[in-house]
Amino acid sequence: MLPHQHTHSQEKFMIKKRWGLALVTAVVAGLALSGCSPSASEPKGPVTLNYWDFLDPSQANPRSKALKENIAKFEAANPDIKINLSVVSLGDMLNRLPQAAAAGQAPDVFKMFTPVVPQMASAGVYSPLPEAASKVTDWLRPTDTLAGPDGKPVAVPYEYRTCALYYNQKILSQIGATVPTTYNEVVEVAKKAAAAGFTGFGTGFSDTDNSAIISTFFNCFMSQVDREIWNKDGQADFATDKGNEFGDFLAKLRDEKALGSNVVSDTYGTVADGMASGTVAMAVLGTERAVSFGSQNKDLKWTALPKASTGDTTGTTIGWTLGIGNGSKNTEAAWKFIEYMTGPEAGALMATGGEVPTRAATYQQPFFSTPEAKTVNDIAAYVKTNSEPRTYSNTWTALATGLSQAGQKLTLNGSSGNDFIRSAQDAANKK
Repeated sequence: MLPHQHTHSQEKFMIKKRWGLALVTAVVAGLALSGCSPSASEPKGPVTLNYWDFLDPSQANPRSKALKENIAKFEAANPDIKINLSVVSLGDMLNRLPQAAAAGQAPDVFKMFTPVVPQMASAGVYSPLPEAASKVTDWLRPTDTLAGPDGKPVAVPYEYRTCALYYNQKILSQIGATVPTTYNEVVEVAKKAAAAGFTGFGTGFSDTDNSAIISTFFNCFMSQVDREIWNKDGQADFATDKGNEFGDFLAKLRDEKALGSNVVSDTYGTVADGMASGTVAMAVLGTERAVSFGSQNKDLKWTALPKASTGDTTGTTIGWTLGIGNGSKNTEAAWKFIEYMTGPEAGALMATGGEVPTRAATYQQPFFSTPEAKTVNDIAAYVKTNSEPRTYSNTWTALATGLSQAGQKLTLNGSSGNDFIRSAQDAANKK
């Protein structure tokens, strides 16, 4: 059984809107939408949409296969719209999108990580969503934070995820350890695993792809301890006792030699590869890895986040979004593609890869009543009960880079957990 989500303060309730919908009403609304006819302003003649995604549909993993099939099905249903997909990493997107938008060459549609949407909107990379977007009302999370500086919506959620503790049951059995339920226990188990020749706890301080692994973990931990990352003025403000606990956890792992030998350069991908190959005992990664891990290594299991000294197991709801590039001349076709990719048919196929669909209507698809859907249904239930959305400032990349650089100092210079947190906060606030 998963731990129950506790009752939070009124202030947090206002900032991190909870997952709340009248599902029956939403499903009815979503199903009604599926019967709507195309807009009269839909482009005439063939249209090619330039689409940027970090997933490579030529790869053999479940998520890439689902993306490839969804694009093919959309094109088959819409013969006048072709999708020209470019595989672009998040790091490259963050660099290239503002330049492309300024030059009038932004993609028609692109995928963007939730924490960076406000920053990219401030950089002018989005076109406002068309009026038709307001007719989709069955999102499982509030979408009002996915807006530009003028408050107009610029993106919609493509998939939901949160953080989970992954562990290798074979390694834990070998060292005589049980699954840890607190971060202090994680340190003890990681120490034993390291002594047995494994990487006790996998994380990484590389700044590749927006420092994805350490920043995602930090994001979830701050939710666990009920600490906002920014104050009302948008300034990073987490160098507190609660923030220090995150830095102290990393420092303890370092002192016990439980981090990877290449932790300074390790990325989200290398840690995931280490889990799959059986060289890493534990890691905190996104729930989207659960299905692929299950097919790669039968010893890999996942569970709720460990508890900090204060707080609970409730992490942050994160994920990827879809938006329309600034200057797109095909906004109607672009929205048609986005609506399909976030809709019930595409969402059910996407779920076969372990990603959690974002619309209530999707869960009425037959797939979710099959045995094959058990893992993704479990993930969806976990995301619902063990995560909450967050409102972001437009300094996420500076914070993420600050976390990776602080981690490098912690590893190479022996700095303290307090120094780690203070350094990351200063980096986020640096003008």
